[in-house]
Amino acid sequence: MTGAYNNFFRMFDRNTKRDVTLEASRESSKPRAVLKPRRVCAAGGKRRKDDIRVDSLDFTKKILHTAWHPTENIIAIAATNNLYIFQDKLSSEMH
Repeated sequence: MTGAYNNFFRMFDRNTKRDVTLEASRESSKPRAVLKPRRVCAAGGKRRKDDIRVDSLDFTKKILHTAWHPTENIIAIAATNNLYIFQDKLSSEMH
């Protein structure tokens, strides 16, 4: 897991080698909110509706700290003065 600007963070699956970029924001802080994958693309290039252009990133918003649980699918993200805690929906339904 890595932090980035615009409150984005990126997670990598070591087994499948896949990655996903997500955003920690007030919209995603509602209980049971599902995070939508985000994609940052170069300015002027072909992009999808939900893609974020590099020149529109907010460099004052940044992920400062990240942590993850060693056995559960739970992560904590610290961005500026906010703390976000996310849990995988599948593992929360099992408990």
